[in-house]
Amino acid sequence: MKKTNNKKAKTRKAIIIGAIALIVLAAAGSATYFFTNMEKTYPVTEADGQVHKLSVAELKAALDVQTIYPGISINGVDVSGKTKEDAAAIFADKPELDTPEVGIILTVDGVEYPLASSAVTIASNLSSVIDQAYSYNRTSTQAIESDALVERYQILVELSKTSKNYVTEYTADTAQIDGAVHAILDPLEIQPINAVASSFNVEDLAFVIEESKEGLDLDIDAAIAAVKASIDAKEYTKIISVTTTVLVPEISKDALASTLGFVSTTTTKTTTDPNRNTNIDLICKTIDGLVLQPGESFNFNDFIGQRTAEKGYKEAGGIFDGALRLELGGGICQANGTLYHTVMKADLQVDERHPHSWPSTYVDIGTDATVTWEGVNFQFTNNTEYPVAIHAYYGSQTVTVSIYGRPVDDGMTIEIEGLVLSRTAPGPAEYVANPLALVGTNKVERTPHDAISAQCFKVYYKDGVEVKRVLASSSSYRAITEKISVGVLAPDGVTIYAMDPATGTVILPTPVPTVPPVDPVLPSETTAETTAVAA
Repeated sequence: MKKTNNKKAKTRKAIIIGAIALIVLAAAGSATYFFTNMEKTYPVTEADGQVHKLSVAELKAALDVQTIYPGISINGVDVSGKTKEDAAAIFADKPELDTPEVGIILTVDGVEYPLASSAVTIASNLSSVIDQAYSYNRTSTQAIESDALVERYQILVELSKTSKNYVTEYTADTAQIDGAVHAILDPLEIQPINAVASSFNVEDLAFVIEESKEGLDLDIDAAIAAVKASIDAKEYTKIISVTTTVLVPEISKDALASTLGFVSTTTTKTTTDPNRNTNIDLICKTIDGLVLQPGESFNFNDFIGQRTAEKGYKEAGGIFDGALRLELGGGICQANGTLYHTVMKADLQVDERHPHSWPSTYVDIGTDATVTWEGVNFQFTNNTEYPVAIHAYYGSQTVTVSIYGRPVDDGMTIEIEGLVLSRTAPGPAEYVANPLALVGTNKVERTPHDAISAQCFKVYYKDGVEVKRVLASSSSYRAITEKISVGVLAPDGVTIYAMDPATGTVILPTPVPTVPPVDPVLPSETTAETTAVAA
């Protein structure tokens, strides 16, 4: 009986413990449900000073709107509650937002030059300002979301008391200003022009000098900076004066005239051949008065051109392959050689010069200069800083070439001297059979000339005293053997005799013996004579 009661007691105890557990669990569940569904609120102060609490959801509802917050204006126009598109539409027809016209004018010495309107692109920043108005108070620096929302809500409340106004401005694109200003001012800059000797008066023996001209320099960089500064200051209509500087030429007419004058001259004696002298005279007249500016070159063949009968050139002796032959323009090398001497005396730069097959008689050995059409040439360059002029003339069997320009440096004078280094006699004469000439008719077709090695020196003098000696050129004249044409035609006008090429001796045929006539004899006498002889 006692055991049964204990068992029942234990059972009741277990039921009570389970009930308590259920009650505890139920209480815990109720608490969780209560705290989960009870949202936290945050105190905020309204515009009237009243404080009340708002939940996060209520704060977001007030702040997360797709329109511009109340209390915000643009250019004094209330845009509260407007979308960005609505705000842009409000200002679509506002005249104060029209792009201003650009009227910048550059003046150069009183002359006005308007800046092209396309050089400056001006636009309103309304779109950017609307973005700024809409974005105001959309973010916070607070890290916790509730704190950020409360801070933004309080800023929103302040806007209801103190509105915020945005002001539009104009922005200018100045990328094209540099080019536009240069386009106006670059053509106005003028480089100074030095006095120049445009020609040479062969009668007065003086240069014809063109007067120098002043130049004009413009401070273009400063003008560009001034235009940009005006745009930055919103001064779209302005007159900007461009600073100018007069550029004075380095060489005036008087200064050039005082520097130029006679420099050097050479005269050589010609032959009595009228055709040869005519050719020399033509060359002199062609180059007379020629002016070479600093750095310019003279090319004999290019300047003179081909020597033709149409130009007045005559046939005269000219050297070809070591022999003298008639050719149009024969003898012009004397005019060229005289020019060569004068050029060296003027200390000008000789670019090309060639000696003849044998030395000329009118200048020292080693100092001649030959030219041929489409062959060897003569060239020189005016290597001075001043113009030079050629004065050339022929008369009374003499040819004279002078140079005018700046004096030789250091007041020196230059003379030309030739020096023979070696001389070798030519070999034996060359004999050539001439089948068209009668025996005994010989002709010298080429005269002999020694092989000569020579040098040409420019000798510098100052106050009559030799200062230095400079090698100008070297010449090598090959040996030229005598060439003799030997007649080998027989008196009958048909027979051609042989000739010994070593001696030029014509080999005549051996004479045929002459047999006297014999009288006729009788047969008996003939037989007897024959018998006697046999005996």
